[in-house]
Amino acid sequence: MAPIRAWAALAAITLASTAQAWHVELPPCVDPFQPFLYTGCFANLDGKSLNYRSSTSSKDMTTEKCVAECKGNGYRYAGLEYGGVCYCGNTVKGDELDSSKCSFKCNGNTDEYCGGDKSMSLYSDPTFPPASDVEIENYVDTGCWTGSSSAGRTLSWPQDQLNAAQMTPDLCLSACRDGGFPFAGVEFGQECWCGVVLANDTQKVDVGECNMPCHGDASQQCGGRSRINIFLAKEFQSLEPCGHESPSEEPSVPLPSSSTSSTIASTSTTTSQAPPETTTTIQYPPITTPPPVMTTTKAPVTTTSKPAVCTTEIVTPPKDEYCCGKWCSSPLPDFGDLGSCLISKAKCKIQVASCLKYAGWPAALECFDFGKWCGNVSTYCSSKCKKGKPGSCSKKECFSQKPPKGGNKPTTTMKTVPCATTTTVPPTPDVPEPTNICIQPTNRLYGYGPGKPVGDVELPFVSCNDLADDWKQNPFKLYWHTDSRKCKPFKRPQVPGACADACKEQFDSCKDVYAKGCSSWGPGRKSRRSGSLMATSMSPNPAAIEKRFLFGLFKDSFGTATLKCKAQYTDCLKVNKNVTGAGKCTTYGGN
Repeated sequence: MAPIRAWAALAAITLASTAQAWHVELPPCVDPFQPFLYTGCFANLDGKSLNYRSSTSSKDMTTEKCVAECKGNGYRYAGLEYGGVCYCGNTVKGDELDSSKCSFKCNGNTDEYCGGDKSMSLYSDPTFPPASDVEIENYVDTGCWTGSSSAGRTLSWPQDQLNAAQMTPDLCLSACRDGGFPFAGVEFGQECWCGVVLANDTQKVDVGECNMPCHGDASQQCGGRSRINIFLAKEFQSLEPCGHESPSEEPSVPLPSSSTSSTIASTSTTTSQAPPETTTTIQYPPITTPPPVMTTTKAPVTTTSKPAVCTTEIVTPPKDEYCCGKWCSSPLPDFGDLGSCLISKAKCKIQVASCLKYAGWPAALECFDFGKWCGNVSTYCSSKCKKGKPGSCSKKECFSQKPPKGGNKPTTTMKTVPCATTTTVPPTPDVPEPTNICIQPTNRLYGYGPGKPVGDVELPFVSCNDLADDWKQNPFKLYWHTDSRKCKPFKRPQVPGACADACKEQFDSCKDVYAKGCSSWGPGRKSRRSGSLMATSMSPNPAAIEKRFLFGLFKDSFGTATLKCKAQYTDCLKVNKNVTGAGKCTTYGGN
């Protein structure tokens, strides 16, 4: 094993917090990035308030160098202790202290403060999205990968506190979520690993190589010998990672990258000797707000080194905006003109299929009201919003006229932050105007056709892929889930298969919602009224079900309804057999 790198001082701290031998350390970020914000002074009693410790010498450490180190390694927080020991992490385990506890000058710049004895000056990367709402469901299976490479372990942080005999993917995902890690992986049937990046030289392999049953549930797979099933929650990653200027060129599953030029040393481990020094000069971005000086009077503020302080109103949309039974929609994007309003309308309309699929019975009947509510959003867009005129309309006004049902309200908070010199809008998925490339079939005998499907169950949308990092490879997507990242993408030659899947989704909802409703309330059923009352008692929105009963939605017998659903499915497969999507989705954000 390579000798442990010696530090000039702080031997006790070094021994307490040296990272594992397999941990991969990437070089600092040398690309321009948004300045980190000073967060406060925090305790670091056991050296584990932040889980990653940089091997960079503390002799000439500055806040700029430490945040560049943490940015390059993909962490949310940077912390400096004892004048120059640099830590990084995604969660902070120490308590906040009085600022006077972080009074040590930085070894590399005496105009800055770098923590204190068992306390650290903490900075945060403002480009990370809020992590409070991330659930294990946000983790997406990325496949089977090699468990290690010449650069070290694929994922750096073992979760040894977990019971190996009870290991399952969900158990591992929960541990990595609690640690704020975007990557989670299960290996050898019993091991759980977390990480913020994948090690260089990590290779994706055939999924069949991850064939070991999980010790906690033999029906699930937990990697294999030197093979790891990796899951990714992008919500735990920066919206502007190091070198983010070309986000469209990033792969859908971020591959390991050192994010540096060739003059910077490649990856090293924290237990090896320091990387060879180079003649490269790194220009680190400035820190936006240094810690307060440790005196009773404030130091004079100069506009050249410190930005002004601004108070901003932050409106956080609810996780659940419109709910029907077991299903809730994802929040519509905010809007202020016609273009942005149409994007919100599009995101609303493509979620109707997922409502029918997941709301459960009988609450799925409320999904028809959700579809009408989306129509109200569309009407508002066309009547109130002006093209190219920000402020001509608003989501708040729209919702005040036709409020969503069953969900939570947005929360508004005030936050004081350094004023930004420029405004950067985080990238969001471009939801194209929902033009379904698949065809709703027509049948005069059974009375269905475009705009008039059996039981009002619309054909799910197959439209343009809304994710820039996946669009080039897979320009189309079948929208059947509120989280579009979980929707299956398709390449151009796969369009007929995408439409076939859409036909099947329509058929399933037709028989599970319309035919089932006809079974209880169709013609000839003596218990129509009692059936309606029973269903309404089971629903959080009984008016929706009663309305559909009273207005005669269920006009067929169960047998006739089932026959129509099957006929529509057969016709749907026929008319979409040769659909190619030619001329569609040729540009990102198009239709």
